[in-house]
Amino acid sequence: MTSSPAPRPVDAAAPRPLAVLLHSRQPLTTDPAATFDPARWETVVLTDADGEDVLREDAPGTAPAVHRAPRDTWATEIRRLAGDRAVQIVTNDEYCLISCAELRAEFGLPARHPARPAHYIDKVLMKERLAAAGVRVPRFLALTDGVPDPEPGTALVTGTIGLPAVAKPRREANSRGVAILRTEPELRDWLAGRRGEQGWQVEEFLDGTFHHVNTLVRDGVPNPVQTGTYLGPLLDLPEGRRLGGWTIPFGSELSRRAHELNRAVVAALGAEGAFVVHTEFAVDGEGELVVVEVAGRAPGALVSELARLHAGLNLEEANLALQADLPVPAPSPTGTQAAWVWIPVMPGERYRHTPETTSKRLVHVRRAARQTHTGTTGALGVSVLLWHTDPDVLAADVRTAATGQWCGV
Repeated sequence: MTSSPAPRPVDAAAPRPLAVLLHSRQPLTTDPAATFDPARWETVVLTDADGEDVLREDAPGTAPAVHRAPRDTWATEIRRLAGDRAVQIVTNDEYCLISCAELRAEFGLPARHPARPAHYIDKVLMKERLAAAGVRVPRFLALTDGVPDPEPGTALVTGTIGLPAVAKPRREANSRGVAILRTEPELRDWLAGRRGEQGWQVEEFLDGTFHHVNTLVRDGVPNPVQTGTYLGPLLDLPEGRRLGGWTIPFGSELSRRAHELNRAVVAALGAEGAFVVHTEFAVDGEGELVVVEVAGRAPGALVSELARLHAGLNLEEANLALQADLPVPAPSPTGTQAAWVWIPVMPGERYRHTPETTSKRLVHVRRAARQTHTGTTGALGVSVLLWHTDPDVLAADVRTAATGQWCGV
């Protein structure tokens, strides 16, 4: 993958162009100044969220100026903020991808997002296209007429999908709304609680190891970045589950197969534009790779930062730069393996101790754990980034972070 031409010298007399970062529900995980040099750009965040942080608590740097406005006024607000200056409109928020593509078209900016964003956003359309292209996906049932009544719905789901099953909204991210339904009473209760609602689907519960693979796409060409493994499903942190994952060496067989899988995913869902593709997949008992989720944006958690350590570029920074046609380095193995672990703090607990590790580490104790947590469920308390050149050393430190005592009463 080639980088864009080097920036031209700054004309001190020319007004700085405006970079508008759209936000709604997914906070930025990286410093916007890492993508938009303040000497060359004025950067603002435009959000329709009411009072939410636009920069994740453990992200480096400081948030740029934030402007809050209803989404149907965003075009007017951008014109007001930009005046006569050039403008770029970008996002890494799942809930802004379609709006960003529409606003870029309205302002005459080149298309950067997937030509058909819904293929990367709507879980039913996504699986239909992948299955048609021969990519293995879970068995699924689209509840196109709304969530049915409990009795016929139970018969429909058990007869089509079986139990356990996974209920998911068609258009959500970050595991919002996902429920694992293991028994018929759990299924009936879920159906009763959602009766008549639109926008749901139910799919096969996969029992295997879970992984992700990340790719840069530009001019229809996918360029592999990294592959990783998850500690387990990205669910149940409020109940005390520790979340995390680690990189897989570039030369491994699983990494090779994962990048082949992502090439097939991009071909099926659309390669027009310039963006990051993040695909989550399971490896089942027969060794088959099964696509679980796909996103046409950079991943959350600390996966983007793992890519910086492992492949030389931060995925979120790359995704924003691709949209703005700014230079993006070609991914290249650094020889470093990296991992992340999120530690929940439970009600009545606070951060107490950081277990010893051999790997280099960056530990961020979040607000929820700096004093006794008064919530009714667990909250994210400690964010841990680990890196080392020896995969075995890193694996031992991941086990330490995932099992050690961080918080207590």
